[in-house]
Amino acid sequence: MIPLLIGLGALVGGALVVANWQEVENWLKEFLPKLQTVLKETGIVDYAAKLFSSVEGNVMRLVHKLYYKENGKWVEKTTVREIDESEVPAWAKEGLTAKEKDVTERYEKELELTV
Repeated sequence: MIPLLIGLGALVGGALVVANWQEVENWLKEFLPKLQTVLKETGIVDYAAKLFSSVEGNVMRLVHKLYYKENGKWVEKTTVREIDESEVPAWAKEGLTAKEKDVTERYEKELELTV
């Protein structure tokens, strides 16, 4: 079980500046299914995940927050992707400010993914 938890740690956490919007979409389409597989393999059934986004200056931040229960305690793992606002489609930045906003449903609908 320890190697699987290490794998989970490798999947989540950290920040990365992304060059273009397609990289963000590719990351979500690869990352989310892998994450769900690792969670199932580790036997973690108590978990939740959300996407948050904000725009400050000319940078949009997309934040994936994963919450799961390990050894009876809740753990939060955060992964951040940053992208130049000029690369972001209008639907993704609509209504964003410097304050984080829950965009989970919007991304699930637009990208046909389950967060």
